[in-house]
This record gives sequence, C-alpha cells and structure tokens, in this order.
Amino acid sequence: EAVSSLRRNFMIAHRNDPMNLTMPFVALSMALGTFLSTMKVVKFEATKFFNTKVRTQIKNFGPVTVIMTFTLLNLLPWFKKFHVPTLIVPDTFQLAGGRSFLVGLKDIPTNYRMLCALPALLLTALFFMDQNISVRLVNSPDNKLKKGPAYNVDMVALGVITGVLSIFGLPWMCGATVQSMNHVRAMSETRLNPETNEIEIARVTETRLTGFIIHAMLASTVMLLPLIKTIPIPVVSGVFLFLGRKLMTGNSFLKRITDAFAERRRLPDNNPINLLGRKKTLIYTGMQVLCLLGLFGFK
Repeated sequence: EAVSSLRRNFMIAHRNDPMNLTMPFVALSMALGTFLSTMKVVKFEATKFFNTKVRTQIKNFGPVTVIMTFTLLNLLPWFKKFHVPTLIVPDTFQLAGGRSFLVGLKDIPTNYRMLCALPALLLTALFFMDQNISVRLVNSPDNKLKKGPAYNVDMVALGVITGVLSIFGLPWMCGATVQSMNHVRAMSETRLNPETNEIEIARVTETRLTGFIIHAMLASTVMLLPLIKTIPIPVVSGVFLFLGRKLMTGNSFLKRITDAFAERRRLPDNNPINLLGRKKTLIYTGMQVLCLLGLFGFK
C-alpha cells in the first residue's frame, strides 16, 4: 500500500504536467526520510550513547517525534508550494455516503443474496488465513510467551465480531499482522546476545490492558480530526514501510528464500535445507509463496 501510494503521486503528476515531477519526488523524499529516521531511532537502544533510560525513551518516542517533525515541515509556508498530499479526513463524524446506521438487508434482492455466497466463502478463507498467520507469528517461540494459544476461541470471537460489523456495514476486523507483531515488540524487554551480537527478546509483559487502551486512544482520535488531516500521506507511507521492514526481520520464510541460493555447506547444520534437503525445502517454500500470492489476490 505504501509503494502504491507513492507510485500514485507520480502517475497523477505525470498526467497533470509531465514536465513537473517536483511533488512526487518531494513526497518520495519524505517517505524515505520517515522510514530511515524511524529505523535509526528504533535501533538507538542498541547503541553506546547516553544511558539505558535515555536510549529507551528515544526508542519509544522517536517514531512519534519523526512523524511530528515531518508534519511541521510540511506546514512551513515555503514548503507548501510543493503541494504534498495530506490525509483526507471528513470535518464531522459520519458514515460513508451519509447512509443510515443499519444496512437495509431486506432491500437486497434474493438472487443477489445468493450470489454473495461465493465471495463470502472466499472472505471466510481470507479471514481464517489472515487471523491464523497473525496469531501464529505472535505465539512464536522466539517471543517467549507464557500464555497458551487459543486458536479456536480466537476464531469464534472473530466470527461474532464480523457478523455484528456486517449488520452495521462497518469495516471488518482483520488479523493486523504488522500491528500485532509491533505490539509484542513494544511489550518486550530485549537484551544483546553476546554470542550472535543480535538483539533478542528476554521477556514479554502479557496483558490485555494495553490492547484496550490502544483502541480507546484510536477511537479518541475522532476528536483530533483537524490535526490528523495535516499529516502528509508520504509520512504515513514511510511508517508503513518501516513496519513492513521490521516484520521481515528474523522471518524464517524470507530466510528460506535467500537460503535457496546459498551454498549448502555454508549453511548451519539446523538449516531446513540440510535437514530436509534442498528439493523438499524449495517445494514447501514455493507452496508458501503461492499461498501468499493468493492472499494478496483475495485482498
């Protein structure tokens, strides 16, 4: 989505004035600046500068500071001439198109309801895959969680929530893979492994309170609509690029893709290629790639 947004800026500018691509390049610079700056402040915790408390504060509040800095930059009079697009937010709280709160299901013809069964089946598969991918990533042994998984309960809750949201015509709930993983990392205490020289999770504070507080704060942003509409879209794209890149760190699926081109004897003994063979690993990884492409296609 972030790349599509940046690409859209070039397409719009080229359609309006092919000789003037200043705006899309400025937007691209803001997105890359947000991405690189956020990566730097998050990694600051592992540096040697200042003490542990200061480094932790910079890591926790650095991304917000980066967003505010680029937003203030876009508000400067000399910068407004670039016309960098900002978030489109309505002035008042309302449903899309000014429709009523409840969906008029009785107004839909019966034959249309029957035709909706096929996409509903595909959406059910999408919800199942999206939810399970997110939950299994969160419950990875690397995160060292103590609370046991409850996959069946998760699916029941997801089904009930989806049914209620459908009646009111509200956006469906999704697994929110990137947000879920970043929530786990935010609740984690990390340490530097002297053997691998990498940051690893020591323990995770497991609580439901943070989830409720986060979504309560998200709901409260309705009161901040005049401020939210000043945030440049490229800045949001840069944040999405950072979240996606962060999720790729330590991902075994991506690691197997790169290992497919590596020399076998240079791989560790516990590598899937050495344990199962290159052919079986490639077949399994290829099936995962096809499933991932199918997931993107459904979305």
